[in-house]
Amino acid sequence: MGRLPHSLDGPDPAGGPVTGGDTWLVTRRLRLRRPGAEDLTHYVRLHTDPRTYVHKPAAMATEQECVDQFLAVVDRWNGDGVGYGPVVERDTGEVVGWAGLRVAGHSGEPHLNLYYRLQPEVHGRGLGRELARGLACWAAECRPDLPVRAVVAPVNQASCATALAAGLVEVWRADHPSFPEDEPDVVLELPRVRVVAAPDVAPDEVVDLWCRVNDAGGAVGFLPGAARERVEAALQQHVDLIRRGLATLVCLRSPDGRLLGFGFWEHTGHPGFDHVATLKRLMVDPDGRGRNWGALLLAGMVGVARRELPGIGLLLLDYRSGLGLGDFYARAGWTEVGRVPGAIRVGEDEFRDDVLMARRVDGRPLLPDGRT
Repeated sequence: MGRLPHSLDGPDPAGGPVTGGDTWLVTRRLRLRRPGAEDLTHYVRLHTDPRTYVHKPAAMATEQECVDQFLAVVDRWNGDGVGYGPVVERDTGEVVGWAGLRVAGHSGEPHLNLYYRLQPEVHGRGLGRELARGLACWAAECRPDLPVRAVVAPVNQASCATALAAGLVEVWRADHPSFPEDEPDVVLELPRVRVVAAPDVAPDEVVDLWCRVNDAGGAVGFLPGAARERVEAALQQHVDLIRRGLATLVCLRSPDGRLLGFGFWEHTGHPGFDHVATLKRLMVDPDGRGRNWGALLLAGMVGVARRELPGIGLLLLDYRSGLGLGDFYARAGWTEVGRVPGAIRVGEDEFRDDVLMARRVDGRPLLPDGRT
């Protein structure tokens, strides 16, 4: 298996991609790794613990069934390059659960199944939410080819809340083939990140969302109350760049097609800077605050830069201070590289800093003079 980019929920301690051992995802407090033979005991113990099956006791496997399941988990990794694995608490080094993304639906519609199960001793600390958000962002960046779904018993409100906080939205209810007498499970799906060509840009829906973000106080080029005509003119400038091959529009859409967010990469190709792309106008629906959509869009845009912008190795952005955006971008692996105090006027006697951040497309640390 090749090296996989780090989680968008937080970089590793060195600030770069995860490269050590079988680790493939790191969040602020957790590390998810590929399973090994030594993990069988913990897998069996966790999945035969009645406390982790309170909401569906009949689904708990026997010890022998767990052994068979574990072998299948390892085999799936060998075939798909992704799957479920042990969750390790970074501070203690202890395995505290199992989680991951497994390719499912081989005989029907393939998708990635989002799974998380933590031992009861660590419940109530927000670890499941942290882990699910990181996995969702990894999928948006690294596996946009498959939809991501989670199937949750409706009685398990905590698990439903975790999936919603990771950014998934409910799409339907489905009977469980093994438990037809139970209330139908909740099926949730992750919004998808897609590149939009200039002819396919729908100006009305983009401007509608942009105006709503403006009026909610978002730092996307205008102050609240900006006239729609000004926003339309700004969008047209971006579309003109897209038509000239100097920009890329990336949209985040819900499973039903609703626009949840968008952003632009500008890659003007000036001599000496043809390896640089600049992030512009990243924004998501204000109604989605706390739903991880901003992180999903940002992760997906980095994936777009890696796969669809040949020659781009360095990413830049600048933002208006005062809204906590620096922490948001830092959690996604970006580094502050410059700041102009008071460069942006937001009121009669009110100013904000203009802050420049950067990251490499491959997630490795930024080093002076391009050293690697």
